[in-house]
Amino acid sequence: MNEADQHLLTLIQSGDHDGWIQFVARYQKRLMAFALRQVDQAATAEDVVQETFVGFLNAMASFRQQCELESFLFQILRRRIVDHYRRQGRSCEVSACALQPSATDPMDEALRQPAAQDMHASWYVRRDEANEADRQTLSTAIHRLADKLQSAEKLRDLKIAEGLFYAGLRNQELATALNCSESEISLVKHRLLKRLTQLVRDGSAEPPNSDCAAESPSDLLTSVWEDQRPTCPKRSTLGKFILGLLPADWHDFVDFHVNILACRFCEANLEELRTPEESLDDKTRNDRLFHSTVGFLKRS
Repeated sequence: MNEADQHLLTLIQSGDHDGWIQFVARYQKRLMAFALRQVDQAATAEDVVQETFVGFLNAMASFRQQCELESFLFQILRRRIVDHYRRQGRSCEVSACALQPSATDPMDEALRQPAAQDMHASWYVRRDEANEADRQTLSTAIHRLADKLQSAEKLRDLKIAEGLFYAGLRNQELATALNCSESEISLVKHRLLKRLTQLVRDGSAEPPNSDCAAESPSDLLTSVWEDQRPTCPKRSTLGKFILGLLPADWHDFVDFHVNILACRFCEANLEELRTPEESLDDKTRNDRLFHSTVGFLKRS
């Protein structure tokens, strides 16, 4: 995690109220921006964001810092939105990207999960130990692959990796989105999976239990990629994108990420960055969220 998040987490773990106020103020706008795209009313969006903060406090002891705090909060929020619709007897797909696979694909992994009995538990902390070990090994391999592609500025391959493993698109669908041939997608996919498989083997004492090369959008690879979001642009990069300050190749990649794949998490961040000033409504909402959740704050 970055230093600011690490500092806030330390304060929250010590039961510090000021730290919790800062945490709520830091994340509520982007969480609200995400929720408002998924539910029909602002009051409902605030309710699921409140449940997300409570869920974070209840799951904090199990948070092993294997992903960024923002990603962890988005994981909980997605589950809360799914649970909200399930309580109404309705199904809801909360996909990571607006550009989704064709309707004949299996539903998102979240919809395959049984409705949560404990409303404070996120899907992240309920995974069994064996599967969590596989996820951690794959997570490390994914980050190493993404880092290699980014440092070498192989942005075409990075787009293909995102389309396949993050958005869960089929080869033909991704080829259409990138305006290239399906054979080019297949070739890069084969190369990426081969490299990823080697990275998994390098980081694991035993063969993983799950097949990370499966093509279903609900498989382990896509699930871990969504949890970790290794290729989502940093907020500083998104800020430069808004201002048009990125080099042409990187601007093109971020444009693909936020406007073609339409990453919902980065859309929420962009919406917050474009309206950075705190309004009276934001201040009022911060106060409501703080007072409605601070009772769950306790010293670790």
